[in-house]
Amino acid sequence: MPTFPPGLEAVQDPGGRDALRLHGPGGTILVALLGAQVLSCRTSVGELLFTGSTAEHAKGKPVRGGIPLVFPWFGDHPTDPKLPAHGFARTQAWRVAETGAGPSVVLETTDDASTRALWPHAYRLRLSISVATQPTLRWEIENRGDAPFRCEEALHTYFAVGDVHTATVHGLQGVPHTETAKEPEGPWDVRAPLRFRAETDRVFHGTPDTIELHAPALRRTVTLASRNARSAIVWTPWPTKAARLSGLGPDDWQRFCCIETANCKQDALQLAPGQRHVLELVLRAAAN
Repeated sequence: MPTFPPGLEAVQDPGGRDALRLHGPGGTILVALLGAQVLSCRTSVGELLFTGSTAEHAKGKPVRGGIPLVFPWFGDHPTDPKLPAHGFARTQAWRVAETGAGPSVVLETTDDASTRALWPHAYRLRLSISVATQPTLRWEIENRGDAPFRCEEALHTYFAVGDVHTATVHGLQGVPHTETAKEPEGPWDVRAPLRFRAETDRVFHGTPDTIELHAPALRRTVTLASRNARSAIVWTPWPTKAARLSGLGPDDWQRFCCIETANCKQDALQLAPGQRHVLELVLRAAAN
């Protein structure tokens, strides 16, 4: 690893896996080198992210919570359900490519024989993380092959909300969407902020650059300011589905929701050889 600037240190996550901790004016972030998964993001208003009460920080596996990275497909593979859901970036080994003041770090991973067996393309992924001002993630996908490819991406962010029944999502009113939950709520007012009353799995397309999550139980609002993200997925499992998911305790479903910053489905990326795409997410949290 390169020499680290002040505020950046090599540590271990709760499972003893290699990780990095960044501490600066914008907060403190813990990120695992496995999958470049942000596990914790603390600011002046407290921990922004949720982690399942029975989540394991196991070798080779993503953690239920934090910010898993979705690539190169979103959800189940479109033709082969035996392939891993949400792709394989979240289970790849990442390495430190650059460090900087602030502090900041760039993590990187590339294709290899195992990834090409699942998805036959050459690529490089770079995730830049900074806490110089606000927690900021900058994700770059580069096509390093000699043929174009289509891919999907998402920052699958699990937000702590205290009580999902009182949480609301603002900024997606009137945005075209598809509800994919198995047991969704009945008709809702699409002109009103999104509230949680049942299992929710809505994919929004043509999303604005700013979305707000209001969490009155935690007395705070988190603003998601994105760039080059045309999709957003709002997800919460409710108790029936949560009971089937690893890493979640019986009551965990009440304490989080996911707002995923993404390019998926009809907003999937088409990258020509040598082309790069950069998605950026800045988290701004304020006490209410």
